[in-house]
Amino acid sequence: MSRKRLDELMNHPVTDAVVMVMILASVALLLFEVSVEESHWLFEPAEILGHVFTGLFALELLLRFLGMPSRRRFLRMYWLDLLAVLPVVRTLRILRVLRILRLFRAGAMAHRRMALLDQAVRQGGTELLTVVTVVLVVVLTGAIGMNLVERGVNPEVGSLGDSIWSAMYTIVAGEPQLVSPRTTPGRFITYLIMLGGLCFFAMFTGIVSAAMMSRMKSGMEVKVMALDDVKDHVVMCGWNHEAIQVLEEFQADPHWRDKPVVVVAELEALPDLAPHGIRQERVLFVQGDYTRVDVLQKAGVERAAIAILLSDKTGQRSDQDRDARTVLAALTIEKLSHKIFTCVELRNRDNMPHLAMAGVEEVVVASEYAGRIIAAASRTRGIVSMFDELLTARWGNQIYKADVPAEWIGRKVGWVHQELKEQHKTLLMALERHDIDGTHMQVNPDAGDMLAMGDQLVVIAEHFPAVLGTEKRTSSNRKA
Repeated sequence: MSRKRLDELMNHPVTDAVVMVMILASVALLLFEVSVEESHWLFEPAEILGHVFTGLFALELLLRFLGMPSRRRFLRMYWLDLLAVLPVVRTLRILRVLRILRLFRAGAMAHRRMALLDQAVRQGGTELLTVVTVVLVVVLTGAIGMNLVERGVNPEVGSLGDSIWSAMYTIVAGEPQLVSPRTTPGRFITYLIMLGGLCFFAMFTGIVSAAMMSRMKSGMEVKVMALDDVKDHVVMCGWNHEAIQVLEEFQADPHWRDKPVVVVAELEALPDLAPHGIRQERVLFVQGDYTRVDVLQKAGVERAAIAILLSDKTGQRSDQDRDARTVLAALTIEKLSHKIFTCVELRNRDNMPHLAMAGVEEVVVASEYAGRIIAAASRTRGIVSMFDELLTARWGNQIYKADVPAEWIGRKVGWVHQELKEQHKTLLMALERHDIDGTHMQVNPDAGDMLAMGDQLVVIAEHFPAVLGTEKRTSSNRKA
């Protein structure tokens, strides 16, 4: 199994669900081990089952280590889990409490999956989940720790349930309640519980304040964390009035609707996208100058499938300065990733040669196209509605591109045109041909032309015609 496939398997929702169940079961088992005497007939089987859980977690971490491309990122994400499975931990009874720390990973998994829920459910839920996770970890860790170090020494320490109540009261009161520690480890644990209480109230106050100031900020922590996980995504650099339309079109396309879009711009924050019907959990934001290498790397441009560079209007710059920044960013992106498909918007067509030398695939001079459409609409009435339909993925007919089927090679264009129209309700619009002189797009090709190996068809249809095999997407049509 390849590393990529293993990484996808270990981050699958089903895998996350299984791991969460294992974490909760191991914590429940730990509570049982602490609450019963060692002489109890179930204590030894429970301890053996605890070793089994530890082995399963060790195997899971090994698979994640083998599948994750970055070893440093693995250590940063799972160092607490590594502590919980170290063999030396088994020899020190008190260190069994480290199993409780796995609850943080269960909370992180639930946090990440909550980002996929509806916005109304998501807002406020992620913050509440964070507070509940922190309180649960502090209470259980403190209660189990006190029970282990103070039992038999302090007559005030009774059952595990009493220790849990004592820990909860201590968090709220900010000082020892119900149980006064008599051992040095007990005093240290009590101090940590009180510190956890201070953190709890600080977090609770901050969450309430943030919710009152801006509900948009809910879930931002999840988005920042997800930047390390995205791949085969879209990186959109710059921001102008066309950016909303670009996001709408990508989320309307069945192939791209579930792919994340990372926006890189010098904005304080993204505007509210919900009124436009855009799923905000699929749009990530990196604040910074997109001409800088470190900012592009933060957006994961090396792992991206598409890079879109808009003519940025976030600052007071001339059109020439905007184009200069766009060209510089395009050159940097092509240097960082030779496989990425890059589409660039320019203000001046004279700057296109620089992009062609860098290997940029598509260049759009939006102002020119707008003028040409206005002139064409003035000469030919009614064609604007045709453009409205062809240039959107939200409804109606669209433009598709595909390789010529092997069995059609040698056929005449006239036969292909008739076959597509009569049998598949598809209109042949253009033929793209590759030869030693480069790539040539023949619009409305002659009926007598013969199809050759390497040719590609550009067609208009309501849905991609199955007879053409696989649509030529940028993710599968990258340059070598």
